[in-house]
Amino acid sequence: MKQVLITVLLQCSLIVTGFSQARGGNPKFDADANPYEKIVKESDQGKRTAKFFQNFIQPPVLRDYFDASPCNEYVSLSNNRIEQFTDFVDAIIKGGIDAKQMTKAANDFKKRGIATQIADIDYHTGYIEKQGTFTTDNKVPVENLLCRAKGSLQAIKSIVAYLEAVKRLFPSIDDIDLAIQKGKSTIHAYPDNKSLLDKIKQNLNQ
Repeated sequence: MKQVLITVLLQCSLIVTGFSQARGGNPKFDADANPYEKIVKESDQGKRTAKFFQNFIQPPVLRDYFDASPCNEYVSLSNNRIEQFTDFVDAIIKGGIDAKQMTKAANDFKKRGIATQIADIDYHTGYIEKQGTFTTDNKVPVENLLCRAKGSLQAIKSIVAYLEAVKRLFPSIDDIDLAIQKGKSTIHAYPDNKSLLDKIKQNLNQ
């Protein structure tokens, strides 16, 4: 029986180690990895522009990993991706964008609009403000509720960074200033952990 138990424990250890190695080897978890680096270095303007618009999406936040504490690693990682995205847009603009592809992209963005981003900002703002009000929240450590709120806050930061980049490229998009201001209002309302915790505790005590 003792031998069986040792074997089981060894197998579990190998599985955990395997997951850890897989996570560590995944570039999406690597703060030093830059998903935009190769695109910026592309010397051909047409190819660089095409790859730019293929990757011109909101910087990743790994929102699903903010379910429980600790989550500071994911906050730092998402902040890094947002900064890399902003630098990416800067570099592409300075390097020059193919005029024909730029015109097509402008037409596509005007048709698409930013209704999805506005709805996402509203959703994440509401999710932050509801932490501590859900039925099971009294049974959940407050640190976990804080991480959930921080995940939505990071999502809003990512959306705002994306919208600001859209505005630089296509300033005539309808309601873009309104959307950016909406996102920034939430970011300014919760500038630190204390402001988030105050809201959560207020909800828990109601």
